[in-house]
Amino acid sequence: MKNSQWYLSTILILASYASRAQSYTLDKLIDKALTNNFSVQSARLDEVRTEAQIAEVRAGARPQVNLTGDYRRYIKIPGQVIPASVFGGPEGTYSAVAFGLPYNLSTSIQATQPLYNQSLLIATKAAKASRSLSALQTQKIKEDVAYNVSATYYNLQTTTQQIAFLRSNLTSTERLIRITDLRRQNQLAQGIDVDRLQLSKTSSQTQIESLLATYNQLLNNLKYLTGTPQTDSLQVLTAIEETIPVAPGSEYTINRTDLQLLDQQKEINGLEQRNVKAGFAPTVAAYGVANSSVYAIGGDNSYVKNLPGYWVGLQLNWNVFDGLARKAKLSQKRIDDQKLDVQLRQTRESISMDITNSRNRFLVEQQNLSTNRGQVTLAEKVYTQTQLQFKEGTVDITDVVQAENSLRDAQNNYLTTLVNLRTAELDWKKATGSLVNR
Repeated sequence: MKNSQWYLSTILILASYASRAQSYTLDKLIDKALTNNFSVQSARLDEVRTEAQIAEVRAGARPQVNLTGDYRRYIKIPGQVIPASVFGGPEGTYSAVAFGLPYNLSTSIQATQPLYNQSLLIATKAAKASRSLSALQTQKIKEDVAYNVSATYYNLQTTTQQIAFLRSNLTSTERLIRITDLRRQNQLAQGIDVDRLQLSKTSSQTQIESLLATYNQLLNNLKYLTGTPQTDSLQVLTAIEETIPVAPGSEYTINRTDLQLLDQQKEINGLEQRNVKAGFAPTVAAYGVANSSVYAIGGDNSYVKNLPGYWVGLQLNWNVFDGLARKAKLSQKRIDDQKLDVQLRQTRESISMDITNSRNRFLVEQQNLSTNRGQVTLAEKVYTQTQLQFKEGTVDITDVVQAENSLRDAQNNYLTTLVNLRTAELDWKKATGSLVNR
């Protein structure tokens, strides 16, 4: 395509909107987004939080040490009623007496170590499984971000191309207006012909303004997706590469994060069911206690006495009957497992549909690209012949301008189809799970 280079160069120039030193290609934009995008940053923080949750669960298997203290100053020591016969009184009578001293200080330290706890062991495994789930969720967010950046970038390319095409048409229309006006002055054309061209010019100017607004919106969206502040400039290279993507093969590997997420959720759900069942088993813990009780009284007959105590033991906890609460929880988990099975089947069908649709779209756009390439070749041939005829004086300038517009239109269709082909390739990568390297 001999004349396509000048049109491509026109596409690269957007007055007041793009710098000559454009820097960000699509790959660079994706790399920037995978580092700075807010959703990606939040997902990474979730991974860090998951590690903290794993550490919390593991802490339950380590010794626990508790220190308690209790100080009491009795204004009036509580009394007790005892038989008077204890102190030699008559049978059948009772006396109120108060035991103890007004100052009491009790300190106790207890260390406990779980020896047998099925729920704790299963919870540790579930916490480790959640690490993989969190990593998969981050991967899914990265894939979504990469897809959104790519789709926005391709829309930006198409918009830039349309603006360049309309500006070129506007230039041609202005030339036609001048030529037609001269012909009108020479009574070779009518005033209404000039009016029609003026209407076409105004329509092109309106479309350009609308597309410029769309361009700005897409550029701002790219800033948001890449984590670039809206007040900063973002230079994007919107040149359309003419390299043709490779068609999807009949053999491919499905590496969808959606399926892996559901598989991981099923694994965690299975561990949660085991954890509920483990609630039927008893727990055993060893413990040791060191206790100190100080009793004192002030005044002339002051007295202080410390009574220490030490002991160790085993503690058994067994919830023999909980009102069928565990059975109800287990039933809920089994229903959740069935729902995950349904979601897996649904996701597989959706993936199969996405793969079929994206392949079909790619093949259609590939055929359209071949057809449009032929149209460009034909338009170039007509344009060349029209120029020769103009030099020979067999056609006027209007025919030359129309042939030039037809060539430009064919080139625009070719580049639009090329962008559509890359979008179809993007959908194929999303369908097969090959958007982002793992």
